[in-house]
Amino acid sequence: MTAPEPNPKPADAPATTETPSPNAPAFVDRSAAREIARLTGLLEASEAKNTTLQQRVQDLEGQVDSTKQQEMEQRIAALEAENGTLKGENESLKGEAARSTQLAALAGKVRDPEAALRLLTDDLKDKDGNPDVEKIIGRYAFLAPEGVSTATAPNGGGGLQTSAPTNLDRAVESKDATAINAAFDAELKGAAS
Repeated sequence: MTAPEPNPKPADAPATTETPSPNAPAFVDRSAAREIARLTGLLEASEAKNTTLQQRVQDLEGQVDSTKQQEMEQRIAALEAENGTLKGENESLKGEAARSTQLAALAGKVRDPEAALRLLTDDLKDKDGNPDVEKIIGRYAFLAPEGVSTATAPNGGGGLQTSAPTNLDRAVESKDATAINAAFDAELKGAAS
């Protein structure tokens, strides 16, 4: 046996090309690496700033939304208050209009339209809600216009009503108990003079 030759001849050596191993350090351009690192840092800073700005925009949008909502709620509350005031004024005006209509209906038909209105109840109104003058005078004879004959004249008869004081009125003004009793008895007997 022969020992292999320590230096093989080039013709005998296999033809191989040198390929760098994957673990071998590759040639790196240091200026390009610095530029990449700088740009990567700028990109990361820009992304962080973008995230911060997006968060700030969301915060501001939330503040704007809550401010708008508060303004709208205040506006709604103001409009509701104004609506309530207007409803109250409207009801008041309707009441005044109804009162004026009723006063106009009573004017000239009763002695005191204001008193008639104060005494007016639902049973003294006609089916349309207007004052029924005949019912009012029937219940409150003192509201009948002067010179009108009613069944309930102050002296108890159906004669003319007058605004002149009666004997009983004069007796009460005198504050004399005997005169008051005599006038009252005379009124009861229908012999008032």
